[in-house]
Amino acid sequence: MVSLSGITRNTPDTNKKPHGRGYNKSMRKEQISAKIAAVKAELMQIGAMRPGTLSQQYSACQKPGCKCVDPIQPQKHGPFYKLSYSHQGKSTTQFVRPQFVPEVKQQVATYKKFKVLTQRWVALSLELCKLEMQEARSEASKPTSTRQS
Repeated sequence: MVSLSGITRNTPDTNKKPHGRGYNKSMRKEQISAKIAAVKAELMQIGAMRPGTLSQQYSACQKPGCKCVDPIQPQKHGPFYKLSYSHQGKSTTQFVRPQFVPEVKQQVATYKKFKVLTQRWVALSLELCKLEMQEARSEASKPTSTRQS
């Protein structure tokens, strides 16, 4: 089995059913369902979040006599912190005061974790649906036994 982003996939040489018909598929379905439940539990623990990127910037005011325009050793003003993100198709940039930077960093990290977890949930759900469809297809293609009276 090969694991890609939390999803266990059967490779052609490991697709054998060890204990009878349907055992591997039902175990896989149970495993995938358990992984989905674990992702949901992790999502329930997520706190405040916000999308975006927090950047640290310096600027030069260009006023005569200011330290930022010193020709020998210029010292720019800053750092200034900016949060940039897009939400509902609208790009936004906000300045963040230094005392709020640790909190905003945590919220941005929480959002990234949220995205990873939801992507994992979707991938697992797709795999589960695929298995269920394969199972339904194999059930439908089984020959039906006919009774003779």
